[in-house]
Amino acid sequence: MNAVTSHEASPFGLLAARITGAQLGRRTRMLLERGDSPRSGERVWRNSYTEGTFETRDCWKRINDGTPRGGKRWTSALLKAAKALEVRTRKERREQDPGSRNGALGEVGIEVLAWLYDTVDYQTGRLEPAIATIADAIGRAYSAVHEALVRLRREGFLHWVRRSRPIENPEPGGPQVEQVPNAYGLLVPEGMKDWLAALIGKPPVPECEQDRRKREHAAFESMLAHMTAEGRHASTWNGDELLGETLRRLAAAIDRRDSHKGESGRAREIGGVVPTPE
Repeated sequence: MNAVTSHEASPFGLLAARITGAQLGRRTRMLLERGDSPRSGERVWRNSYTEGTFETRDCWKRINDGTPRGGKRWTSALLKAAKALEVRTRKERREQDPGSRNGALGEVGIEVLAWLYDTVDYQTGRLEPAIATIADAIGRAYSAVHEALVRLRREGFLHWVRRSRPIENPEPGGPQVEQVPNAYGLLVPEGMKDWLAALIGKPPVPECEQDRRKREHAAFESMLAHMTAEGRHASTWNGDELLGETLRRLAAAIDRRDSHKGESGRAREIGGVVPTPE
């Protein structure tokens, strides 16, 4: 990483350069516009968090239901939406400037997003590629990928956390930490959330969960089969108190009726009619 000079690293560096007429390099100007600058005395960007402390809380979330099928469905839908956004915004820009080649995301932005969608771990959401890795994978320049990531963040498709890690056995008086690749979190743009929820719907229930529910249902049905009507009512009713008491009495009557089933109706036996002696 190339260090920027002290006047460039200042929060007012860009403004000062404009006032004095200083010529800043393209990369330096881009970093200052984003508000980035190295920490004093360390070769890492400010707001860098120690690796392993914030990723799972602030970045990495399971993609859809975490399965390859569910994750692919989620990312495919969003990539299709991103391409549609690019086409629409490019058309709008060309109405103002016929020479415009890109929309809100740009051609490189779509390529970067597609690569991230193919790379992310659906189960955990883990995503931490170096920008150089992305650039090599899609055959684009480092700066083009960096700018594409900024556009994707601006449009709500992702965000990232800058990270650093302590250097093992640092030299006395030398840097104590080093920069490591960002942790990226994939997001759904605000305007696409309802659309995606309607399209994807509820994720399919995993087979293990289906089996567990079947076992619970079978056990519940077995329990009810060995209960009286009044007992079944007491175990399942949680509604109106007055109606519940009425249903309880009805269940008790059914139990009394059932208790006589199978009893003999012949004279002098339980449940039978004993003739009155003359």
